[in-house]
Amino acid sequence: SAEEAAKHMGESGTVAGKVEDAYQAKGGNIFLNMGGKHPNETFTVFVPASAASEFKDVKMYYGKIISVTGKIEDHKGKPEISVKSPSDITIKSDDSSGAETASPAASPAASAAASPSATP
Repeated sequence: SAEEAAKHMGESGTVAGKVEDAYQAKGGNIFLNMGGKHPNETFTVFVPASAASEFKDVKMYYGKIISVTGKIEDHKGKPEISVKSPSDITIKSDDSSGAETASPAASPAASAAASPSATP
């Protein structure tokens, strides 16, 4: 998790969490913060400006559960993993759409199961 990453700085690993903040700085660097918005984040996925052109829309990661694998580095006392390609980021789920897709899928099954007993 984003919180556990701090214990593993200097090691390679996979960190998963919800993106609480996604922005591109004036210099072109991209930051996907987990565990809170900057400056309260517990983990950052960092994309250097040199690779930023690979990422069409950084805001698409906002609110999503993602995972990244790489070397967990210390950036001003906070853990971060640098990535250079969108393929380095796996989108696990989107909180809002995940909830929406789960309920319609469940309701037809629930109503189908209920209809035989409701029918005389």
